[in-house]
Amino acid sequence: MDPFREYQDYVMAYRLRQALDFYPGKLYPLGEYATLRLRRSELVRKLVGRQGDPALLSRIEQITDEINYGFWSNPGILKAFLKRLTPLQYPVLTSPEAFETLLTRSEQLRLARPGLAGAYYIGWLRLPCLLEEPLIFEQARLKQERLADELGLFLDEFHKVAGSG
Repeated sequence: MDPFREYQDYVMAYRLRQALDFYPGKLYPLGEYATLRLRRSELVRKLVGRQGDPALLSRIEQITDEINYGFWSNPGILKAFLKRLTPLQYPVLTSPEAFETLLTRSEQLRLARPGLAGAYYIGWLRLPCLLEEPLIFEQARLKQERLADELGLFLDEFHKVAGSG
């Protein structure tokens, strides 16, 4: 996966969790996120090489939680997340446009069309309930890939002008 897309997905998972008041954790700047992501990969390599121990697995899980790794793309993680939500109606999840209230105005303006980011991220939330229908699930995954290609990188972090902070 593109590391910038991965970071964008991390930020959107953080913003969603924050909007739902659901343990958002810390929002890491891109450099800190990259450091944690590289550390996680290093620990996974050690674990696979059987150089690790249970403490190593625990640290991998801790970093995974900190960086929301796999939040959008892992149906099991999404299913567990959705299961923990109370049955209240969350306005941010009612439509793609409502979801996009999590974006800044400048991020919204970078989208190819209104609702694109919302459709992409809400689409991931619908996948866990499709696991029992392999063909429908695969079609939904392919749709997600097409939306990802169209979405591009929209975070303000990626569009700062040199010297602007």
